[in-house]
Amino acid sequence: MPQKRRPARLWLRPDTGTWFIKDGKQRIATDCAEADVGRAQEKLAEYIHSNYRPIRSSRASEVTVGDTLMIYLAERADSTARPKETSAMIDRLGDFFGDMFLTEVKGQTCRDYAVDRGNLGGARRDLEVMRAAINYYHAENTLDMVPKVTLPEKGMPRQRWLTRSDVAKLLRTARTEKQCDHLVRLILIGLYTGTRLTAILNLQWIPNTNGGHVDLDRGVIYRRADGERVAHNKRRAPVKIPPRLLRFLRYWHKADTGVGSDGKAVTLRYVVTYQGEKITKPHKAFRTVRDAAGFADDVTPHVLRHTRATWLAQAGVDTEQAAASLGMTTEEFERTYSHASPDFQNQAANAF
Repeated sequence: MPQKRRPARLWLRPDTGTWFIKDGKQRIATDCAEADVGRAQEKLAEYIHSNYRPIRSSRASEVTVGDTLMIYLAERADSTARPKETSAMIDRLGDFFGDMFLTEVKGQTCRDYAVDRGNLGGARRDLEVMRAAINYYHAENTLDMVPKVTLPEKGMPRQRWLTRSDVAKLLRTARTEKQCDHLVRLILIGLYTGTRLTAILNLQWIPNTNGGHVDLDRGVIYRRADGERVAHNKRRAPVKIPPRLLRFLRYWHKADTGVGSDGKAVTLRYVVTYQGEKITKPHKAFRTVRDAAGFADDVTPHVLRHTRATWLAQAGVDTEQAAASLGMTTEEFERTYSHASPDFQNQAANAF
């Protein structure tokens, strides 16, 4: 039987705080600091592509999970909706499964990974990538046995949503807390459109190739860039801007593209910024506002999307219209939010 080998992977050297590539006994410096994990992953992919020739065989007993992951990373990862996240998942999977042959992938090994990962939702997403990698390998090489990748069960949908008084409190706190007033835009856009956090942060004033944009003339927010690929379960359909939000957006656009107090022209690209710069991670500021407003840690930016959906259901908005504005299927909307509708099971409740 072929000797198992462990695929190359990233290793954070503790004494220097920099990323290295571990390949057997070799340690290859990437010159990337701990925070620059994205660039380190790119260098790992480059290293794998230039140094490895994964086994291509139809016999599952000769192929390791690492082989399938390497091929998927080299040939498919860049065309996924989120290449950097896919690369990070492959790195985690390779660290755990890399030296296992496909015939060793069982339900128990998948469950062991979920325990090791410590996050069932994250483990499920990682294992979905491993399943895709194995299926891609099988499509190219016709394996004699395709292992079943067992996924953790999906978590229960979040039920937390905000009342109107809760939202008012959150907005007041964002305006008054030091260095947190930029969250007002994020909160209002999230509340009035139900747009996911990443799409809000990438939203710009003009059409672009990096994210969505706001069309003030048509009153529409386009959540995705031209040609942008998104995961099938993370739809970014356009959304009609509610009149109240449209007034805010026009005011913000004037402030971002007008003339500043110093007489110089202001030309900001992104709709939500901090001191004029694009925001990448607003979580620290959001936690500050949340805690100051007296909310528990179940209030996250994603709760704004749940709040929008719940309010639409409570208002009795047509299911297709509500689901389309949120970028989800009608089935998903009905499954998660129909109980909030004033007509929920009304006919059944009054049948006799």
